[in-house]
Amino acid sequence: MKFFLKYRFAAILALIFTMLSCTREASREVGKGTLQLSIGSQAPELIVRSGFGSVMPAFGVNIVGEDGKHSYSVADSRDFPAEGLEIAAGVYTVSVESIPGAASEWGEAVWAGSTKVTVKPEQKTSANINCTMSNTMVSAEFDESISSSFSSWALSVDNGGMPLVFSSDAGTQNDTAWFDVSGVLNYSVEVTTKAGKVFRKGPESIGGVTGGKHYRFHITQNENGTVLLTVVIDGSAVYNVDSESAESSHINELTALEGDSTDHSMMFMASRGIASLAIGHQDEGLAAAGVPEWTDLVTSQSISALVNAGFSCEKIAFGSKGVHSVSFGGLLGRLALGDYEFKAILTDVRGLRNEVVWRISIVPPVESKISSVNAWARFAVLKGEWVTASKPEGLRFQYSAAGSGVWTDISDGLRYDESSRSYSADIYGLEPGQKYLFRSVTNADISNDKEFPEISVTTDANVPTVPYMDFDNWCKSGDAWMPNPSGAATVWDTANPGTASLGTVPTTPESSDVVSGQAVRMESTTAGMLGINKFAAGNIYLGQFNKVEGTTGASLKWGYRFNGRPIALRGYYKYKPVNIDYAESPMTHLKGTPDWGSIRIFLCNWSQQFLLNTATGNFLQEDDPSVIASAGLYFNTTNSSYVHFTLPVHYNDDRTPTFIEIACAASRYGDYFTGGKGSVLLIDEFELVYDPADLSEAEREAIGYR
Repeated sequence: MKFFLKYRFAAILALIFTMLSCTREASREVGKGTLQLSIGSQAPELIVRSGFGSVMPAFGVNIVGEDGKHSYSVADSRDFPAEGLEIAAGVYTVSVESIPGAASEWGEAVWAGSTKVTVKPEQKTSANINCTMSNTMVSAEFDESISSSFSSWALSVDNGGMPLVFSSDAGTQNDTAWFDVSGVLNYSVEVTTKAGKVFRKGPESIGGVTGGKHYRFHITQNENGTVLLTVVIDGSAVYNVDSESAESSHINELTALEGDSTDHSMMFMASRGIASLAIGHQDEGLAAAGVPEWTDLVTSQSISALVNAGFSCEKIAFGSKGVHSVSFGGLLGRLALGDYEFKAILTDVRGLRNEVVWRISIVPPVESKISSVNAWARFAVLKGEWVTASKPEGLRFQYSAAGSGVWTDISDGLRYDESSRSYSADIYGLEPGQKYLFRSVTNADISNDKEFPEISVTTDANVPTVPYMDFDNWCKSGDAWMPNPSGAATVWDTANPGTASLGTVPTTPESSDVVSGQAVRMESTTAGMLGINKFAAGNIYLGQFNKVEGTTGASLKWGYRFNGRPIALRGYYKYKPVNIDYAESPMTHLKGTPDWGSIRIFLCNWSQQFLLNTATGNFLQEDDPSVIASAGLYFNTTNSSYVHFTLPVHYNDDRTPTFIEIACAASRYGDYFTGGKGSVLLIDEFELVYDPADLSEAEREAIGYR
């Protein structure tokens, strides 16, 4: 703001009064079409909101016009204008891809997506892009039976290049890796007994590997001591392989060298020479997966159909005395849930036969599992998924207070998504600072006495409030009313400390028109000296008045230290607006329209109070990365009595706040010296809400915690 020297004192006063509504609402010129961007993904931690909240992660943005003349790019989506990007009208393809961070040799998830939009002149167009993971995610899970039986264990995985090793020796057994898509994942397992003996299985291969899937390798030990490896792809199926060798009196001459219930392969040899090694089945499920009914690796003209079905094998020369391997790891990803059986018949040149039967069961370990728990102070949001083809009977969540051993069903209010085979629910009435266990169960899994994956979480221990929210305590500092008890630290403040000496006190205690005790009365007015008046809005905020800044402004210390996560602000207000009779650019078009009152709340991640400065234009914006949650209530009608309001607080992420800010004003646009002289706002009996059971469903949805 720029004034002549003779307006110096008036400018100081006017900018002191602008401390209420400190979120500037920028205007833009109307002209070219405006492209707004919204990026999202199926992963909760990868939600990108344009225009409010922090952007995580960052995406590179490319906007290419079909006319070949216009293209635009934004290197980092966090720099994409919140109000939108003005570009030439036309048809564009908008593509985004996550920007790599400080990735280790284990890589990181890559998220990408695109959409086509038509930007029209002088209109806003939204490009809504839902990103999916474009590379392959791999993790390992070693059961406790492995650590109790062996001194070391490792899983090696590669996509045809350098392998990554999930190893107890290297401390990487619980890490996660991402691979570029090559169509295959090769893997092998190695365990070392406590006596120093090494056992290896593999390498094996999984074919048909695509991007956007999570391959979980689970390694455990059976009761008979054999090591069992199962693979879960996106939670949809577990692949257990069971093989069985037939008895043969010629075992030393005609041998299936290896093969047990954990292998995806078998090795064959015949000391006198192989005459035939035939792979065959009479299984409709295998036929549907493309496995030929009969293939002889020696006599068949081609084995390509077997290879295309996911087998790894090669043609064998008649009379070969070498060791030959047949692997079917690539077949497993093609099979639906169910049981399958096929065999290999080995015949030597003398006509001696040995037969190996493979029995495969594609089964889930359990029909459902819990995938995430978002725990707050007095409630939690649960998400789960089922792995069966259809929603299983009795699908529900259960929870238990840690150590109690008592499980309680959560079967009401379940929300299902059949397309993704997922479901969710909210649980209310939890105790702050309490450790709970959560799990997903079904009727069949309970009857079969299955072990259910559990998630253990502790609810937020902090449910703090803000002092003096009943606004019953007031004192005077000179001529200035202060909304705090006498002698207490300043929690709430107003513009009064900077204006009382000039005979203007916009914010005062109200004793007659109240809900209880006393209330806050804010009246917008004008003040000045030397015959020059400027508009000043009545206000109250958490923090302290700091000082006059030079000749053009003032600064405030905004915020009160706070570490809770409330879900709403509740209280009472009463408003009587007048028409706006003071207006300055860019709000001159509002002159003659009803004034607006406002109540706002911010939860922020600050190391110290926010220094708001009207001289430098340093105002708190809702899309500032430090803002964890925010909400605003705006009104412009006259109330004959107090209105009881509930203002849901919308969360951008799950960080824990360090400060809270609550600010109220009788004139919303006071920082533009715009409002109605005589607009009056009364507020009383504020409180912070932590339990969503106290809210309506519409209010719960507005919070964004799901």
